[in-house]
Amino acid sequence: MCGILISARSGAPALPLDPRQLAHRGPDGSGEWQSTDGGCWLGHTRLAILDLSANGAQPMVDRGTGNVVVFNGEIYNHLELRRALGQTRHEWRSTNDTETLLAAYGQWGLRTLQRLKGMFAFAIYDAAQRAMLLVRDRLGIKPLYYAQTKHGFFASSEVRPLFDVLRPVLSPEGLSAYLQWGACQDPNLLFSGVSALPAGHWLRVDAGGSITVGRYWPPENLNGHYPAGEPAVETRRRLEKAVQEHLLADVPVAVLLSGGTDSSVITALAARKYPGQLHTFSVGFDEEAFDESPYARAVAERYETRHRAIRLTESEVLASVVEGLGRMDLPSSDALNTYVVCTAIAAQGIKVALSGLGGDELFGGYPSFRDVAWLRRLACLPRTLFSAAGLVSSLARRLADMPPGADTLTLAAWRRRYWTDAMLASAGLSCARQTCVSPPHLAGGFAPISWAELTGYMRNTLLRDSDQMSMAASLELRVPFLDHELVEYVLQLPEAEMRRWPRTKGLLLAACAPLLPENVYNRRKMGFCLPMDAWTRGPLRSVVEEGLAQVTALTPISQEVVKNMRALFDTGALHWTRLWSLVVLGHYLRKTFCRQSAPIPRPASPSIG
Repeated sequence: MCGILISARSGAPALPLDPRQLAHRGPDGSGEWQSTDGGCWLGHTRLAILDLSANGAQPMVDRGTGNVVVFNGEIYNHLELRRALGQTRHEWRSTNDTETLLAAYGQWGLRTLQRLKGMFAFAIYDAAQRAMLLVRDRLGIKPLYYAQTKHGFFASSEVRPLFDVLRPVLSPEGLSAYLQWGACQDPNLLFSGVSALPAGHWLRVDAGGSITVGRYWPPENLNGHYPAGEPAVETRRRLEKAVQEHLLADVPVAVLLSGGTDSSVITALAARKYPGQLHTFSVGFDEEAFDESPYARAVAERYETRHRAIRLTESEVLASVVEGLGRMDLPSSDALNTYVVCTAIAAQGIKVALSGLGGDELFGGYPSFRDVAWLRRLACLPRTLFSAAGLVSSLARRLADMPPGADTLTLAAWRRRYWTDAMLASAGLSCARQTCVSPPHLAGGFAPISWAELTGYMRNTLLRDSDQMSMAASLELRVPFLDHELVEYVLQLPEAEMRRWPRTKGLLLAACAPLLPENVYNRRKMGFCLPMDAWTRGPLRSVVEEGLAQVTALTPISQEVVKNMRALFDTGALHWTRLWSLVVLGHYLRKTFCRQSAPIPRPASPSIG
């Protein structure tokens, strides 16, 4: 896992960005490269996971083609790709996946993308075409942000380095999207001129500066190509394979073991490769209602893992929450629990950990898989009936915003909405709906909900939070449930197969129940969470007040709107996440706008192109 930086300019030397800004993503080394004509520059910071020697350093140059790569992520099938390349390559200089990626592109060009299994964001300078190719993985696990300015084209693993060459200007549309969903939404984010490369896409900057964007995933139609046989058996087989592939590393790999179904399944399957050797960690604190350690302990004992239950005091967690506010690359109302966990794990000397993220989205662990059916019926009713039916005002306001006659995909995405149309209008912001990512053809009602969760809440909130908060702690998080072959298989299963098991996440449990202790198998879904409602009223009160003050100072949102929201929260009529999203935004904008804008670029490093 690493940080990458890219700059390209037509007719003048490319201006370098500052790798020091991504040192937390790669504390094990850094490097820079500039083409002989000066038009392209690449920067890199390294978190060494595969081939810890200097042979794995980046930017990496292909001596045969002159192509150069900077790469962030992991290619889990890179050994298989090496075998496929056969004798067409010169002698390998390293054992890492970066060199494999570079060689594969030299052999197969863009066709390489269909062969890759993993999480990745990378840039390749194509020497023959004097062009830069940027690529992001299928599910959007790894981010890649870019901007086209008068100084040229720039891209980075994080948004903040782009502000060295682009003055941050708050986008009204981006602000509206953030308030609606509690996180910035791909592709146009929070600031004018800064975009995220969409998941499953590539972007090419040619020698003249022209930009072309193309999609390589998903295919237009996933249906009709899944293997015959019992789905539970096939799901188990694919998940076992994914977990084994995700253990590829030259450093110890741990599992974040919460004691929930997803992380327990990952632990059980990973322990088979490292019997008695697998490191597992759970994180809890002195709040019994939020303590999952007994469930994690049961799994750890069953599989004889090297388990450590990290217990934090309330003061330690609060300090981590406040620190995490300052470490966000983009604001998110749901990121700080991830920061608390990742910093605690990284403090134990761990560099790689597996996470159960993706299990709920893929197998139906959210209430949306239950709620969308009745929401579709309500969406057909006149809006005036909601108030007449005597519904509580907050629910009535939300229901009044439902898109009339909306389909399953749209309603599943809408259900995640934070701010209503009326709330946005009171702040003087547009109420434009966030467009759902176009899905492949999906049959039934289960798969579209899964697709909405995978490409909405998960991609824009959970995956971005996992990346920015884990990398702030120099920790690589891997997500085996998001193996794209597993995802494709589950998405194309017939509706009847997904609904045949009555329990929540029935297919996953049918596939993996024998792996779980009984108290884990039968437990109520929980997940690591913090008592933020109580903390925002108590020990974090001053943090709340300061964040809200910054919102009124730095955004178009008026003091009256913020005051009304605070009053609703104080009376219990507004969920804490709605207010907290403003608090996070205020602290984030204060830090962003306090930066010096457009400093003088550093001189480029000597060319090796």
